[in-house]
Amino acid sequence: MAAIHLDYDMLHKAAQQMEREGGSFARHIALAFFVADAMNQEALVKAFDELFLQFYRKYRREQRLTQE
Repeated sequence: MAAIHLDYDMLHKAAQQMEREGGSFARHIALAFFVADAMNQEALVKAFDELFLQFYRKYRREQRLTQE
């Protein structure tokens, strides 16, 4: 799966997770995502595909744990 296939809400959740729990680099990528226009958001997601996927998966795991 590639992060580019996630919809905007999923990418936003991944970026929120990055901002909360990522290191300095991940937090800055998240902040850039929040202020970017759609074209630049797409460029960030393509450039940092694994990072967005990693934090989206982390977000989903946490959601499943809180629902149990």
